[in-house]
Amino acid sequence: MRTCLAIMVIISLILLGCVSAPIGGGEASVITTSKNFTMKEDGMDSFRLLEEGSTTTHTILMSKVESNAALLKIDTQSLLMHLGEARSITVGGKTVLVTLNSIDEGYARLTVSLSPQGGNGQPSGGGTQPNLKANGAQCASSSDCQSSHCSNGYCCASGSCCTSDSNCSVGKCNTTIYSCFTATLLSNGNPCSSNSNCQSNHCNNSYCCNTGKCCLSSSNCASGEVCNTTTASCVTSVHVYSAADAEQLANSTANGTLMSRFSSIFNSARQCVGGSALNKQCTPRIAVREEQVSPSTYRVIYSNSFNGTTCCASTDVLVMTVELSTNSTSSQWLDNTFTSNLANTMESGLSADCVTALQYMACRLS
Repeated sequence: MRTCLAIMVIISLILLGCVSAPIGGGEASVITTSKNFTMKEDGMDSFRLLEEGSTTTHTILMSKVESNAALLKIDTQSLLMHLGEARSITVGGKTVLVTLNSIDEGYARLTVSLSPQGGNGQPSGGGTQPNLKANGAQCASSSDCQSSHCSNGYCCASGSCCTSDSNCSVGKCNTTIYSCFTATLLSNGNPCSSNSNCQSNHCNNSYCCNTGKCCLSSSNCASGEVCNTTTASCVTSVHVYSAADAEQLANSTANGTLMSRFSSIFNSARQCVGGSALNKQCTPRIAVREEQVSPSTYRVIYSNSFNGTTCCASTDVLVMTVELSTNSTSSQWLDNTFTSNLANTMESGLSADCVTALQYMACRLS
């Protein structure tokens, strides 16, 4: 019985030891130059660094993996890294370079490598290796760069390196990682900062358009210009002429003023006390009609009109041709011609004897 109990205790201790041992067994590898990690979201891994004769263990937690970026934490330091980005951080007493190399099917692949500089600023290992250059620094070859990648005369993690958009033959420069990338190009009317932003390769006045001065609304254009919102370009404003403009210009001429004067006299006659209603009815009215001949040319027609059937058969017509684009007019009288003397006679007769003047104004028009 005692023998069986002892055997059970030994087995229990063995099982307890198996459960408490680290899964997978062994310790994290010591980084002497670099180590690659492939991790999915919420994955955890570790590495060790040699510091002053002893090793320190550090953890990597992959918090988030997206299509072109990853959020990770090394010990207590959180790093949001974009694809191709390399970043130097201090872990314990060492400086390491963390590079996000690729993202594929939800897995992020990164490299942790020792910086060529030791924690005290001297070349690691006590050698005489020259200082390597960070991303964005000028370089002659890849051996000049911390990332071991030199392109376009600059260091970066991968691809075409740059420090400004002018270094990129295609796309724009991401000055965080100093690499060229192709952005989604903007259509006409969208705000832009350079030609490379636009589908039309034309950025002007801070907007995209095909050519000339670009705009979103007429407020973006100069005086005398309007924004053609179809092409997102400023164009010279075209005046929209109206019949009211033509009539105003016609009325300002000598003949137009004369017709306005007759109209005023006839209106006064209709208000005259005394005289027959028939004569008041037959006192002519000056009617005005506008006919558009072209976008800027109108004919303004003045004519006498009567409201009865027993009135004197007489009429006068004035046709004014108005060209608003040049602010010019020409006139043509049809039928009988009103004169200023006739207007004076009618006005005098109306003032002297309203009843007699009504008969005169109703019939004496020629």
